[in-house]
Amino acid sequence: MAWYYGTYSCGHEGRVQIYGPTKDRQWKADREFSKMCPDCYEEYLQKQREEETKRAMELAKEMELPELRGTEKQVAWAARIRQALIEKFDEYLKEGEEVIKRRFKISLPDLMQIRDFILTNRTSASYYIELRYMTLFDIIEMEKKEALKSEWQKQFEKEMEQIKQESIVYPENTKDKAVAEIQVRPDRVAVRYPKNERFRLIVKELGYEWDRNSSSWAKTIKETTGSAEERAAELGNKLLNAGFPVCILDPEIRQKAINGEYDPECRRWIYRRDDKLAINWTDGSDLYKKAITLPSAKWSRPSVLVRVEYYQEVEEFAELYGFRFTEAACQLIEEHKQQKETALVVKPAPEKKVEHKDGLEDILQSEASVLDDLKD
Repeated sequence: MAWYYGTYSCGHEGRVQIYGPTKDRQWKADREFSKMCPDCYEEYLQKQREEETKRAMELAKEMELPELRGTEKQVAWAARIRQALIEKFDEYLKEGEEVIKRRFKISLPDLMQIRDFILTNRTSASYYIELRYMTLFDIIEMEKKEALKSEWQKQFEKEMEQIKQESIVYPENTKDKAVAEIQVRPDRVAVRYPKNERFRLIVKELGYEWDRNSSSWAKTIKETTGSAEERAAELGNKLLNAGFPVCILDPEIRQKAINGEYDPECRRWIYRRDDKLAINWTDGSDLYKKAITLPSAKWSRPSVLVRVEYYQEVEEFAELYGFRFTEAACQLIEEHKQQKETALVVKPAPEKKVEHKDGLEDILQSEASVLDDLKD
């Protein structure tokens, strides 16, 4: 490392720090001094940026582009980036249909539509600043889905957004501005909301799981969950009580959520497992000590298993602790009852008693055969 002194091309004197082999240092120093000094170079860049900004603003005005939103510095920077983006588009538009199809996998009219969509709808300065390092291909891929929507799709989404706004309910104790959008299908209930720990704890406690494909918390509807309408109303009610605004398109479900009119999800069920009844609970209760006392009961994760022969005892247990039977469990009990009804019932003959003979006693009592060694 060494310091070299000299005069820059702008006429200012200065010094530069050079690293590397000694034989190359003078050459590197001469190359540095052939440039402008750092202050002059920064002044030159600033002037160049101002000229580019002025040119970009004038061209934007000629094209009647919408004004950009942001701070003064952000707008100036974004205007230059936007103009560079326009020029990139124009370069490919001049290449023709074949080049565009090969490079971007879209038609020339589609490319023009994407360009016009960006210039018309993307008015935030931060939008252009954030895409400054992206290739034109990546920008097109990012905007293609939105830009190429048909007028019918745009109208549909506009109407859908209006319907959603009319379906939002705000609790009196609103704690969050974002709205939890609850989607209801016969086989599934899902809810979308920005990352929030309070929200996560509520949906997790209700048995919802994160679905990466739809970027939402979802619950599959099955026999043991109750209907999708009941689960959506329960979820909506709990979120409203926690201070979260909710959006439910179905007016009846929305009203049930507001009024708390739903059948709470049962977390205590008796399933069928092979030829046994499986007692299972997921509500956090400690029922093991009670369930394991049933006849023939044994633990087999995640349930206590009981032989179907003791279904009456299981039914009494279910009545005491609020358990419900699945259809398969009811079927198993019914099969056992029918099997018992059709079984052969008999009245067995009394057991035969076997009399054990005492031979020695018989001999002793016999007058004709007295043993000599037993005589006096």
